[in-house]
Amino acid sequence: MLNEVLLGDDFNKVGTVLKKTINGDKVSPLKKKMRTAKDYFEFKHDIINFKLFYFDKLGKLVEEKNRSNIKIPHPFLYEQVNQKVQYMLSNPIDIIVEDDEEFQAELDEYFDESFQLVLQELLEDAALNGYDFVYYYLDSDDVIRFDVANAISTIEVVNSNNERERIIRYYSRENVDETGQVITNHFAELWTKEETYYYSAKGDSEYKLEINRLNPRPHILKQNTETGELKGKGFEQLPFIKLSNNKGETTDLEPIKALIDDYDLMACSLSNNLVDFDSPIYAVKGFPGDNLDELVTNLNAKKTIGLDADENSGLEVKTVDIPVDARKAKLAIDKEAIYKFGMAFDSSQSGDGNITNIVIKSRYTLLDLKCNQVEIRLRRVVRQMIELVVQNINDRTGSDYDASKVKIDIIRDTMANETDTANKEYLESQTLQMLISSIVLATPYLDSETIIRLICTRFELDYEDVQKAIEEEDIGEFEGDEDEPEPMAT
Repeated sequence: MLNEVLLGDDFNKVGTVLKKTINGDKVSPLKKKMRTAKDYFEFKHDIINFKLFYFDKLGKLVEEKNRSNIKIPHPFLYEQVNQKVQYMLSNPIDIIVEDDEEFQAELDEYFDESFQLVLQELLEDAALNGYDFVYYYLDSDDVIRFDVANAISTIEVVNSNNERERIIRYYSRENVDETGQVITNHFAELWTKEETYYYSAKGDSEYKLEINRLNPRPHILKQNTETGELKGKGFEQLPFIKLSNNKGETTDLEPIKALIDDYDLMACSLSNNLVDFDSPIYAVKGFPGDNLDELVTNLNAKKTIGLDADENSGLEVKTVDIPVDARKAKLAIDKEAIYKFGMAFDSSQSGDGNITNIVIKSRYTLLDLKCNQVEIRLRRVVRQMIELVVQNINDRTGSDYDASKVKIDIIRDTMANETDTANKEYLESQTLQMLISSIVLATPYLDSETIIRLICTRFELDYEDVQKAIEEEDIGEFEGDEDEPEPMAT
């Protein structure tokens, strides 16, 4: 029922269901996962809310406040998301068109540092949300611009065929009224394929169409400089491009959340044990003092206590063995699983010390696989952005550029062992030199065509081009010989 209203043409009626739609979206399981991932990215793990309890003498469950309760979140997700994004964009994505400097110069005006920043935020949000949106608009100079629409506050409205028909974006702002009370104002935008409707609500009231602005507003709005008349039109499509993090649109946290929670718990429990049992436990018999506080004070300050001369009096010092090795082993197992199932690169691995390029490449295998999943989807998004930019260039300049001629270069860099690389290049050059020497030694027994083909193969040259160049050179030498003086007679 709500979906039918949101897809309808009565936009006043839409306002009456926006509150229920937005409130339902905020508490949906999907958005809950997004917010959890965002919390873990910002070091707000479940361990922060961890509490200790015990049953008192009356059988009531009471929070334990005397024992240590260290809470240390270990930001694996923060590292892995940044690792993924920076590895994907280790080199800026190049938008290239060959043999057309004017076209390339036009493209460079659009695909600059701001474009790279949009891609970085888009990849980061997609990793935390499972998917994200980039939306586009025209600025005051009729130049198309791009920005990120965070999926946490975005709702897709689909039709019966599961096709996206409309987009809802919502956000809130706090203001102080005349009485000094803080009032939360809520705002919502309903995007269609032609225009945008703006709604607002004060506090817990219903959303209503705003009347103090142009509403609805076309996607593209221009003002006649002479008459001041406003004219607008739509993009004829929703100006939102979706980037999915993977096929299932899952967050990067989901495969490793339980492992991170276990790692936090094991590490914090070890810290608690070290704090609680850093000193021995005293078993005292026949203590003449009035209370245990006096006993503890005397032990800490004077290192002595007084006991009765009774044969039943005495002091025993007991220590507790903390299972450090077991906890360290468990932490190591959890850490290995976090990087394995998070498909990330563990920079703390040392191995046997023989870090060759093959070893480095093998350690990047899982990260490469994870990046491959998102790269093909990122290419599709960038391709759509290129088509929009080229269309904008053609509209502004009256040109007729072809977007299909534009190439997308995404090059991911990995660390390398420079010594290993130099040795490899040296061996390749030595091998090539030996092959060339073998060809030269065989020249008395081979025809010229075979020799040229062998050389072209080793140097990765095109045989037809080389043969054509040789023929042209032979013709040039023959023509030049006609101008040379004849040899003197003897």
